[in-house]
Amino acid sequence: MPSRVAKIAVLALGALALAPATVASAQECPEDAQCAKVTVPLDHKGGTPGTLDLAYAKLPATGTRAGTLVLLSGGPGQAALPILNDFAELLEPLRSTYDIVAVDQRGTGGSGAVDCEIDKSEDVAACATQLGNRRAFWSTAETAHDLENLRTALGVDKLTLFGVSYGTQVAQEYVRRYPAQTAAIILDSPTPVDGLDGVDELRTFGAPRVLKEVCYPGICAETVTDASEALAAAVERLGDDTLRGPRVTRSGRVRTARVSQVALYNLIALSDTNPLLRAGLPAAIASLADGDAAPLIHLVEVTAGDGSSSSSGTAISRLLATSCMEARLPWAPDSAVATRTDALKAFVAARSEAFAPFDPEVVLGNSLAELCAQWPPTPKPEGVPYAGPNVPVLILAGRQDLRTPLESARRTQAQYPNARLVAVRSAGHSVLSTDLTGCAATNTVAFLTGEEVRNCSDISARDRAALPSAPFIPASISDLRPTGTSGSAGQTFSAVRVTLTGIAFDTAGVPSSRSFRLPGLRAGYITGKGSSLTLHGVEWVHGVRVSGTLRGSNGTLTVSGSQAAAGTIRFTRTSATGTLGGRTFTVRGS
Repeated sequence: MPSRVAKIAVLALGALALAPATVASAQECPEDAQCAKVTVPLDHKGGTPGTLDLAYAKLPATGTRAGTLVLLSGGPGQAALPILNDFAELLEPLRSTYDIVAVDQRGTGGSGAVDCEIDKSEDVAACATQLGNRRAFWSTAETAHDLENLRTALGVDKLTLFGVSYGTQVAQEYVRRYPAQTAAIILDSPTPVDGLDGVDELRTFGAPRVLKEVCYPGICAETVTDASEALAAAVERLGDDTLRGPRVTRSGRVRTARVSQVALYNLIALSDTNPLLRAGLPAAIASLADGDAAPLIHLVEVTAGDGSSSSSGTAISRLLATSCMEARLPWAPDSAVATRTDALKAFVAARSEAFAPFDPEVVLGNSLAELCAQWPPTPKPEGVPYAGPNVPVLILAGRQDLRTPLESARRTQAQYPNARLVAVRSAGHSVLSTDLTGCAATNTVAFLTGEEVRNCSDISARDRAALPSAPFIPASISDLRPTGTSGSAGQTFSAVRVTLTGIAFDTAGVPSSRSFRLPGLRAGYITGKGSSLTLHGVEWVHGVRVSGTLRGSNGTLTVSGSQAAAGTIRFTRTSATGTLGGRTFTVRGS
């Protein structure tokens, strides 16, 4: 089982997916911004004394101001000030007419964040003890009231709110409590206004559709019959056990690794913030269904350490305090801790099919329920109406988002009489910052400037270009049809083509100016820079090893291995010629 720290990385609902190098310290004022603090009551109802100082930053409009756009980051628990400049850059056309404001919500960043480290069950209760009575006020309702204090401090009549993930729940709470003070709201990857999904039903519900859509169009769809069926078959094959496979390091060293249901579920859960992982999963899962764990293990090795982390900068104390009070869980938040195990068992007994194809224990063991079961009894805050008011609403949904899937976004749309939903096919969780087509940003600007909001399918050609999808990799050369020539030589040439296709996927996201070193699938490694690739005994198909250098489309590769028709192949831009197993052949075409 993963550590609780790893679980929190999966659970945190995130905000803008920004590279760590672009994120400033939470204590720094963003460049060109005006920074200040606003003092708010700890308890807006006045029952508990005390105040909080909330940090905020404003980038003033460069021209005549038409509105005030407030960024609400996610988590819950992520500070917003460190990402203000990146957010403003994504919406650069609005800079002349909008003040753009970021506020660190209570309990985050410069607004009283408490540092909790969660590594074992006792740490959860210890974190609550560290918060003391404040934990009851680290809520969405109080945060919405804080925004009204911020509006007053800014001296403006209305706010336009841009919420990301959990930030959308804050925006939806505010608009229900202060509709007359709301100009419009934009909901990027919206979470339900009636509470976070505490048992991960949304993720398991959306996973089969997302895997199918990631696989299509492209070579993945040509080689994987049905990604959702492959997922069910892979989970069934894993059962309560594990599959072994080779883990090849970037130096070419081969070790044995294991894949379990828990590992597979965690990878799927993390994929909506990691495009390369997401693009490789359908084919790797299809291999897993066939009993071949190597492609999934390889995918983890290739995508590890790319900086994608939904929990970066998240105040775990705020994450737990809000989630354990407000999430939809099988128990009331003020229930006794000792009663929650039985409540969870009863919930699973009544709804086990909701977690399919995974075992309920796998899903729940990586959900909020695992952590919140230990959170001390805390009264649930007063809720807001399910239906929203008649204000302009734009919803941005990533079709490849699993934390807040499209199905949930449509439910959110139905809550408002004046809502427009824009779905971006290639985007995962946090649409604006991960949409390579620019459709989400264009539509956000159009929405706020009174122009037409378009469906993102209008630019589907660019959308497809942003969607690399890995092909299914046959484990055995006997599963390959001969190409180029007949017999064993033709199957070997097919294996070489499979190898080059796999390498092309692995190197697709590597900047051309950067030198790189990547592992082979079953053996060997690859080095290169720009259009130059050197293969060092790489093995994609069992028993077929390929070595040599390609510069662009030109180069010579040597083929060896226990299952290969050994020989050499020379590639040019228009042909491949060679000798394999003593048979000479020429293949023309790209």
